[in-house]
Amino acid sequence: MATPEAGLPVYADGTARINALLGASLDVVIPPGVYTIYGELDVRNGQTISAAADTKVILKTADGYTGRIINASYERVTVRNITFDGNYARRMSLEGAGNSAALVHVANGADSVFENNVFQYAPSHAMYVYKSPRVKIRGNTFHETYYAIRMDGDNLPESGTIEGNAFKNTDAYKSIQHLTATATHNLVVRNNTWEGAGLAEPTSHGYEGTWGNSIYIFDSTGYLVEGNKVGRNHWSSLVSGSNGKNAIIRNNSFTDGKTSIAAWIEQGGAEYITFDSNQLDGGLFVGDNGGDHLTITNNVIRSRGVGIDVSFATKTALIQGNKFYKRAGYERTGSGIYLWEKKDPATNVQVIGNHIEGYDRGISVSNYQGIGTVYGISLSGNTFANNNVNVHVSPSITLAKPLGQ
Repeated sequence: MATPEAGLPVYADGTARINALLGASLDVVIPPGVYTIYGELDVRNGQTISAAADTKVILKTADGYTGRIINASYERVTVRNITFDGNYARRMSLEGAGNSAALVHVANGADSVFENNVFQYAPSHAMYVYKSPRVKIRGNTFHETYYAIRMDGDNLPESGTIEGNAFKNTDAYKSIQHLTATATHNLVVRNNTWEGAGLAEPTSHGYEGTWGNSIYIFDSTGYLVEGNKVGRNHWSSLVSGSNGKNAIIRNNSFTDGKTSIAAWIEQGGAEYITFDSNQLDGGLFVGDNGGDHLTITNNVIRSRGVGIDVSFATKTALIQGNKFYKRAGYERTGSGIYLWEKKDPATNVQVIGNHIEGYDRGISVSNYQGIGTVYGISLSGNTFANNNVNVHVSPSITLAKPLGQ
């Protein structure tokens, strides 16, 4: 089979050739070819870099090179239709090396655009974006990258948009995550496709301790995650994590992984999150040390385990208009909605107008060791089909008020 490089000229002096072009103009069109990169390219502020129309340009790191291809520090750049090749198979020693070996590093600038590029075989980050407001990452393909995108917004406003990209890993190379975003404001993650993070377990799991997901957002506010289609990863599709606030997660398709959970809203300080009109092939887990003030509405959840696990940290939530179905082959096991450790008198969990079908227990209420008092749960207008028990309360539990229903 012909490779993408077949028929292209190969330039061993790629860095020098491209730097000559970059030094001559702000609007740089690179002739077709495979350019061996052995040093950072000298990009300039305001520069546009692209391949000639209907041609292919591959920037491929040299076997022994340990640095970046582009380091846009304090520069605004636009890059289109370029293939960045990290030469993963011949640079295994850089696996998980961090941003010093990123294919592209963008820092301390604003309004950079990366559009319709290919990032492939990156043994470390494909893109590392730091303190660069309004960055646009659109229409790119990320293939077999250890870490596709890490974004640290440094709490600046308007972090940017990640839209219409395709992320794909297999078990041929180790990988950790597709997107990790931290300290972002108003980040938009829209209409991307994702699959395969962590299928080959990474050597290092990263200092946040969460890996094997397509989307992990934490210490961020105002983010919008919508229209994404996420296939099977090692762990799950999405983690909306610690100190994630005022977020909307809607109209996505999420799939579970090694666990039966497709999406998580958890970790300390996670709150005021709307989870609406998503399709889940797997369960939803909320409230493990964080995940409060939640609005969970109009989702369709087909799970092999629990439909939604509402753990102890979720004290205020609206769970309304969702449909829960047991996945074929797992019928009559688990709970559609599991309400756990609602021991705080300030609890206010409204469970309204959901449909729950095919579980052992449609709605299950319990505390640790099945004892104590449960507060603040209100059930109304829910419908049930083919469950062993529709509503179950552990027999030693005291209800502070009737559940309703």
